[in-house]
Amino acid sequence: MLNIVDAKVAAYGGDAGDAYIGEIVVVELVTEGGLTGTGFASAPRGVGHIFRDLIANVLLPQIIGQNAMLHRDLWDKMFRTIPRRGGEGIVRVCISALDFAIWDLKARASGATLAQLIGGHRDMVPTYINCAHHMPPDALAERAASYVRDGHRALKIRGARSHVTLQEADARVAAVREAIGEDVLLMVDVNGTWDADTAIQQLRKWERHNLFWLEEPVQPEDFAGYRAVRERAGGVHIAGGEQHTSLHEYQALIGFDGIDIAQPNAAICGGITEWMRIHDHAVANGRIVSPWNLQPIHIHLACGLQSVKWLEYFKLDNALLGIQTLLFSGPRISERVEADGVYLEPPEAPGLGLEIDPEAAKKYRLA
Repeated sequence: MLNIVDAKVAAYGGDAGDAYIGEIVVVELVTEGGLTGTGFASAPRGVGHIFRDLIANVLLPQIIGQNAMLHRDLWDKMFRTIPRRGGEGIVRVCISALDFAIWDLKARASGATLAQLIGGHRDMVPTYINCAHHMPPDALAERAASYVRDGHRALKIRGARSHVTLQEADARVAAVREAIGEDVLLMVDVNGTWDADTAIQQLRKWERHNLFWLEEPVQPEDFAGYRAVRERAGGVHIAGGEQHTSLHEYQALIGFDGIDIAQPNAAICGGITEWMRIHDHAVANGRIVSPWNLQPIHIHLACGLQSVKWLEYFKLDNALLGIQTLLFSGPRISERVEADGVYLEPPEAPGLGLEIDPEAAKKYRLA
């Protein structure tokens, strides 16, 4: 038995700027034997206290006194706590934090890394680097070129209408492709801000730039639009799923033949338990899995599952993760540069290896 008898929940925040992540809610679950499992949820700026209260007052009572080994049962209890589809939306994000902590407990109790717990191991995982910096085209191209000089052979930039016009996106793609050369894989993420016709026209315009994938070409609910873009994408892969939050949404996305590459994020889909269901469905239907963001969690899943193609790699010079980069000092991740790109080596500590910097915790803790 691995009974959960106590828990701590705390929210942290800082100057988020243009970051995806403005605040972090950290959960620590404690067993009757004194073992601690840690998880976290990412929140927009100003919302961390809502996540904290939802976890502490609604979700935690469902799992206190329960056996952490029964992760599926605990997930279902949390998801069904609020009736009439109440487990969706931000509740699913908060479930993720607790689910991470449950898996951390399971792995720590067995003395295993999470990768070992799910039954696999590889010595290194291929990456592509996130180069979605908010910079003019020339500066972005120089940053991309610096990553290539460091050994990266695949990188992703942003062309979303929420940040740049179509003309600026054109300039970014052209400048970066010229800077990195023809042999480096180039991905473009538009964050679901186009419609199908715009995506098709842009792909035609960018054909000479030899894109590897176009990510989230249309809004997440536009399954037919995904299919229309994929049917006309030529040799460009269509990636998507970072805004899809459940197995059922992935079943629809894949059922519509909307994507080549599935990008589930364990932080928004309900944690590792639901992520594994999505992964298995995607692989069973012939899709490549390449999770979006969430490096501290996804590295374990990628090391334990040979079917995960790439990790998205955020370096410390990338401000998009905001408070997450400031707060967490672990898991410790090591690079290995090979002729075909930069790989990450698996963490060796039991569990998730999440470590909070004590000075950052003191500085950024919210009341």
